[in-house]
Amino acid sequence: MKILIVHDPPDLYGASRSMLRMASRLAGDGHSVLVVLPGDGPLAGKLRGRGVQVIESPRLAVVKRKSARSLGAWIQFGGKFVLSVFEMFRVVGKFQPDLIHSNSSVVLPAGVVARFRRIPHVWHIREIFSDFPRLWSFYQWYIAVFSDRIVCVSQAVADQFNARIRARKVVVLHDGFPADEFPVVSAAEVQAFRTRYDLNGNLLIGLVGRIKIGRKGQDVLLDAAARLKARFPGTRFMFIGSPFPGNEDHLVRLRGLITEKNMNKEVIYTGDIDDVKTAYAALDISVQSSVLPEAFSGVVVESMAMGRPVIASRGGGTEEQIEDGITGILVDPGNPEQLAAALEKLQTDPALRARLGANGRKKFCEEYEFEIFYSKLRILQSELIAA
Repeated sequence: MKILIVHDPPDLYGASRSMLRMASRLAGDGHSVLVVLPGDGPLAGKLRGRGVQVIESPRLAVVKRKSARSLGAWIQFGGKFVLSVFEMFRVVGKFQPDLIHSNSSVVLPAGVVARFRRIPHVWHIREIFSDFPRLWSFYQWYIAVFSDRIVCVSQAVADQFNARIRARKVVVLHDGFPADEFPVVSAAEVQAFRTRYDLNGNLLIGLVGRIKIGRKGQDVLLDAAARLKARFPGTRFMFIGSPFPGNEDHLVRLRGLITEKNMNKEVIYTGDIDDVKTAYAALDISVQSSVLPEAFSGVVVESMAMGRPVIASRGGGTEEQIEDGITGILVDPGNPEQLAAALEKLQTDPALRARLGANGRKKFCEEYEFEIFYSKLRILQSELIAA
């Protein structure tokens, strides 16, 4: 089988890692896989290293937040879209795929080309459009017209669609994470990590993810941390990740807030790190404090896979992942007072931390392991090609 995957962005965060797993496994199973990216980045190298062909197409039409907010930007985007469609026709004509897979709702040209070439098209929707309701009211129909099946990463994502679209084309398929990506980390490795950051003897609370103030909630966790400082002077807070290129000001703002709240001693910023699994293992509590709803939180699943107790923002697909008080704790988004209360509860109750971590690991194995996702995806692909 020949599969063309169109994806943005070319980094190595959430959706990109999910696509990397999917494309690598397909290639490993003997299928011919070609991935189209808008540019170079760490994702391209990882794909090529696993036997996946990659084309970098700077003309790839991708809807960005800036282009969705002004008429002038939309007009400019329209010209790029036309060029992108012609480029995609060229790629499809040369590769001759049996199936096309758009791995994000914001990559537009593949569906048009698939419809004209009569090639089955899967559109993978990984986003929630709650902050763009007017755009979504008509954009969902564009997705429906130019797809044969719409794969949503959570029921919350699926529920965005009109009931008629859901009934005809939508299927919910949670992302899968290979269990072997989350091995048991030795006590020596954890100790080395803690020593590197001078954390011996400290309880460690961490947030893994893009640095994006006002969206990913680093500022919310920092506010909650400041409220707990006097009572828990030995607790440290770690931010792991980096801002998206072009958003470096968010890191500047975070550093400013750390100084403003007099938390320089208590907060560690690591940037991107290679041994993120060891970082998870070193955490006593993992936090996902997103202000806007997450479609399907990879941080929550990764925390569960590593057996870490997780506190996460209520809303979106996160409420499907966490049963409050059983596999984690849910708090209202953007509410530092509530987050501080949840953190205090876990800091003072080691038995609860252990129970939540164990329950989360069990749910990961039963619902989010990669083989569950992959077997369902292959059935869907085979059905579309055979139709």
